[in-house]
Amino acid sequence: MPSKVLCVRYGGHFSPYLQSHIGVPQGTILGPLLWNIYINDLRPNAHHIKYADDSTIYSSINKSDVNITNASSHKATVSMSTDPLQDAANYATSWCDQNSMLLNASKSSSITFTLQKKIDIDPILINETEVSDDVSTKLLGVTYDQHLKFSKHVDTIIDKCRPAFHAMSKLRKAGVDDAGLTMFYKSRIVPLIIYAAPSWYPLLSVTDKERLEKYQRHCLRMIYPYLDDTNSRLCQSGLDDIGVQLSIQCLRYTARLRSNKTHPLHNYTDTGSRLSARSGRTITSRTRTSLAGKSLFRQYS
Repeated sequence: MPSKVLCVRYGGHFSPYLQSHIGVPQGTILGPLLWNIYINDLRPNAHHIKYADDSTIYSSINKSDVNITNASSHKATVSMSTDPLQDAANYATSWCDQNSMLLNASKSSSITFTLQKKIDIDPILINETEVSDDVSTKLLGVTYDQHLKFSKHVDTIIDKCRPAFHAMSKLRKAGVDDAGLTMFYKSRIVPLIIYAAPSWYPLLSVTDKERLEKYQRHCLRMIYPYLDDTNSRLCQSGLDDIGVQLSIQCLRYTARLRSNKTHPLHNYTDTGSRLSARSGRTITSRTRTSLAGKSLFRQYS
């Protein structure tokens, strides 16, 4: 790659020029492709997801692989003879050193998904620095907490919608008609609510589902203040309840999984249900935990 002469401009001032032999200017067409090529061999010996400049490493741990002490309904201490995530972190650190990059422990975080209220586990180290152990994390725009509850994600959705709702109220004052406001709501607010629904909606609590329904009612009341009830506003807008819209997204995603045999999640769409020869009704096998019973693959398969 040819060298470049670069400088930094701040206000009306310019820094000294410096010759650079690495990297590409920001915003170039080839930038994303060259980046993908550059990190293509970053492949730790663990499950991993790479998206743009974010890398996520994860592992599922069985009881047989860990030593559990001080276990109770509130807390447990877990130790492992070999930690696949620590091994992956060591590999990533070594890869960065070899490729002139820096793996920053302060910008990395770890989370342990568990049914225990609290779990103590050995921290992951990057260059002898502990990675913070968080109770929630954001992955591709979805906020997960360690118990796979999504109240914080609903908080994030509503926070993201507030600027759009404010803009919609300004449009109302500017004289935009009901059809225009409805189009704005469908194109600007609804996508924020239903984004990535299959990953979180099946596990949503009744309270959080009601919060989303309440927010849609709030928006429709502003668009159609002259209508008396929610059903009339839904009929006028051509919309369904938020729960119905989110369920449709889950059903469409499950249909794609079932039709694509090469998809990694294809085999999980079979819930193990069977048809009773006597009654003709579908009998679904019981789950060990309520969390498993709420999963996408049981509700929408």
